[in-house]
Amino acid sequence: MLQNYVTIVLRNLLRHKTFSLINILGLATGMAVTLLIVLYVAHEYSYDHFHQKGGRIVRAEFKHQAGNESYSVPWMSYRFGEAVKNACPEVEDFARFKEPGFGSKLVQSDSQHKFFEPEFAFADEGFLRVFTFDFLQGDPKTALSRPFTVLLTEQTARKYFGDAHPIGKTLLYDKQYTFEVVGILRNLPPNSSIQFDFLADLSSYRSIERKIYEKFMSAQEMDKQFERVGASGGYSTYFLLHPQALASRVAQKIPSLLTIDDKIKSSHASYILDPLFDLHFNSLLPSARQAVTIFSVVAILILALALINYINLTTARSTSRAKEVGIRKVAGAARKSLIIQFYLESSLCVSLAFSLSVIIFILLQPLFFQILQFSVDESFLKSPYFLVPTFIFYIICIILSGSYPALLLSGFAPVEVLKGRFSPTGNAAWIRKGLTVFQFAVSIALIIGSILIKGQLNLFMQKDTGLDRERVAVVHLDIEDGLDKYYKAIREEIRQIRGVEHITASSLVMYGRYGNIWSIKSPDSIKDVSVHYFAVDEEFIPALGLKWAIPPQRGQALVTKDQMVINEMAANQLGIHAGNYQQRIDVGEGISKNVIGVLKDFNYATLAREIKPMALSIAPDSVYRDYLYIKLSQYASIPETIGAIGQVYNRYKTDKPFDYTFLDDTYRKQYENQISTAKIMFAFTAFAIIIACMGLFGLATFTAEQRTKEIGIRKVLGASVSQIVAMLSKDLLKLIAVAFVISTPIAWYFMHKWLEDFAYRIDIEWWVFGLAGVVALFIALFTVSFQAIKAALSNPVKSLRNE
Repeated sequence: MLQNYVTIVLRNLLRHKTFSLINILGLATGMAVTLLIVLYVAHEYSYDHFHQKGGRIVRAEFKHQAGNESYSVPWMSYRFGEAVKNACPEVEDFARFKEPGFGSKLVQSDSQHKFFEPEFAFADEGFLRVFTFDFLQGDPKTALSRPFTVLLTEQTARKYFGDAHPIGKTLLYDKQYTFEVVGILRNLPPNSSIQFDFLADLSSYRSIERKIYEKFMSAQEMDKQFERVGASGGYSTYFLLHPQALASRVAQKIPSLLTIDDKIKSSHASYILDPLFDLHFNSLLPSARQAVTIFSVVAILILALALINYINLTTARSTSRAKEVGIRKVAGAARKSLIIQFYLESSLCVSLAFSLSVIIFILLQPLFFQILQFSVDESFLKSPYFLVPTFIFYIICIILSGSYPALLLSGFAPVEVLKGRFSPTGNAAWIRKGLTVFQFAVSIALIIGSILIKGQLNLFMQKDTGLDRERVAVVHLDIEDGLDKYYKAIREEIRQIRGVEHITASSLVMYGRYGNIWSIKSPDSIKDVSVHYFAVDEEFIPALGLKWAIPPQRGQALVTKDQMVINEMAANQLGIHAGNYQQRIDVGEGISKNVIGVLKDFNYATLAREIKPMALSIAPDSVYRDYLYIKLSQYASIPETIGAIGQVYNRYKTDKPFDYTFLDDTYRKQYENQISTAKIMFAFTAFAIIIACMGLFGLATFTAEQRTKEIGIRKVLGASVSQIVAMLSKDLLKLIAVAFVISTPIAWYFMHKWLEDFAYRIDIEWWVFGLAGVVALFIALFTVSFQAIKAALSNPVKSLRNE
């Protein structure tokens, strides 16, 4: 029986090659795109789930309120984890992790194998008890138990030691610390929130840290800092809770454990414990989280378009299958057996399409990964996180694609069919038109969305942000390397280079994350105002072309460290105006600053955020020089000038390669998520239109075949080719008009909600909807025109010879 069903299915597919090809190819395209999105979404939701105890792991976080601004800090003091575990029976174990810092350190195994490494991390023994990392060599129970021992990932071990046995060998870190290799870990999967290439014993970092900061504080101050309990360190602290233990109860006990300084600091703050499985999504920018939701919705829509194509084309061919059903029923076939037959036919079509979609999926993967800038471990493709949703998606496709055609075709009355009274019109035709309207409504909505996303990106790239970021090179001076002590000499040498207009310094890089906030009381009220601040030297303002709203008094120099300038937003919120701007402001912790001028507002962060109150703390050129800003002349040769700057840098720092970024590149990098989303949306819109057009082409072909005799009669009676084409196209125009009316308010609503997340956004103009409708209409008419013109030009004698 099964072999008989399969034979019938294959005959029907081969007999109607055009419809079969359109059906399978359209379905395969939609399934391939959906598989890509399933992979991306599943990968995002699978972060950190490979840890065996992951459901019981939480990370401590400090949430602070400064005025009307809030920020979170995930870094605790060294003693914090130990204090919480000893005081809370709910805590089974704890782990401290010192994340890789900014910049790279020189690591070498011998003179031929030395590299600057950015992923050198430190952790205590508890880290390997709390988390699950696969050991290829070494003992997880004793690893990291001795000072100056290190674990390497498999890839890193091969990089430094080749195929040699690495256990017991040593690595020289930062030219002065020797670490013994005690274990090899399997390469960390991309869906791990914690990433490193080297994992060294945490007690080793204590020695390194003491040496780094001994020039900034005394031994007594470092010991005091070491003994503090609170958010006053640089260690990510994780807790493994007992089963059924509540993280909220542990968090409630933390304030009583803090040392006095941290208790004062946390008077307007709180400690929370974030579940490990939430860390990835909590760390994403809002635009990145939105992308996951947007892609999920688009995947559903594209799959729906592909399934609608199949259903439409299958039900459209109901006339040609009607006699087959009638004869089978007269011969004794039960409706159940017919349903099974049509389900089997759908299953075979879906299986063929799924097989083809896997090939397309594999071919599109590299481009998809490149655009979204993410990677997937090969093992993930074989994991339940991807295979289970893929299998469910496959079954859903079979059920949805087969249900309506099976129920419709198996329900034909044999008497009506065999007497020639069967008509393909009726409910089936209305459903088919409704599905076509849905297809074009989705296509029009996606076109509108793509146009508006492109417009928003253009605004980001072209808006005047109030500062000159063109041709500004930024060089980081690492204080841990001691390069800052040569700042004056480096600055003066670079200033003499031909092509350099300005050189200035700052404590932070523009368009980064600003963690420095003053909570300032307004002189005119008791309101606290949160003011972002960073230190700069006196040349920073002219170098970046910042404009004065209220300039300093004539002849007043920007040279003392107790001076600051603020932006207009800060001036308004603090109540500082033209008549009283020169006054001292208490910025907290016994520090006061003299406001000597007001700058016009400028965007120092992403345009997704409103301009915040901001202050530039003017400092002498001997302090706060973490970043050099070098403004190049518009007539300078960039390669030659940058090369000369690099030569100056290398005279003082010969072992670390010269590295720099341009400020405009840093600015554009803020919008990588939006750019990636836009590229994928354009691709998805193209796929949606292609799928809809394939279905429309199939329906147009079928309609032309069904109306062959009508067209012949009309031509005999004198109808022109243009009249025939218009007759075949007018129904399409009505469907597109209905789709346009349905899609535009829906698209407006969702795009309006999307744009609300940006402080600076484009207006949704009426022409966007008109353009989307015209594009959809043009594409649809172009799709059906071939079949319509072909039918109109056909010889009426051939279609009427048998009448």
